Amino acid sequence: MTFLLWILTSFVRWIRLKIYQYEVTFAIYMLTPTEKFIFNSLLLTLITMIAAGIYIYLPDHLRSIYGHLYYYWAGERPFISSRLGSISSVFGESATAGLEVVYETAKNAAAATTTQHRLAEL
Repeated sequence: MTFLLWILTSFVRWIRLKIYQYEVTFAIYMLTPTEKFIFNSLLLTLITMIAAGIYIYLPDHLRSIYGHLYYYWAGERPFISSRLGSISSVFGESATAGLEVVYETAKNAAAATTTQHRLAEL
């Protein structure tokens, strides 16, 4: 029983030390309680928004970067499963269909430009 109490006491002291370090590092200790509440609320809101943005958008960005790197390496589009949870799961299949249209348009424009360059060389 005393060992469990010792662990709990040590944990509480560690938490208090971290709170103290946080307040001293950001000079929060000299604010009024209302100002502390406002500062902590803004900081928590900012961190929450960044974490949500990373959770929602980072997988698609990484998948896109991988697709570009693979295309530059192999010359073809990689197969990337849409089951992994992408932007289409958030905004629906219309976002994926729109991206396919953009890809096909860019592909056709590149082919037309290549054909024009070859004709200009002749």
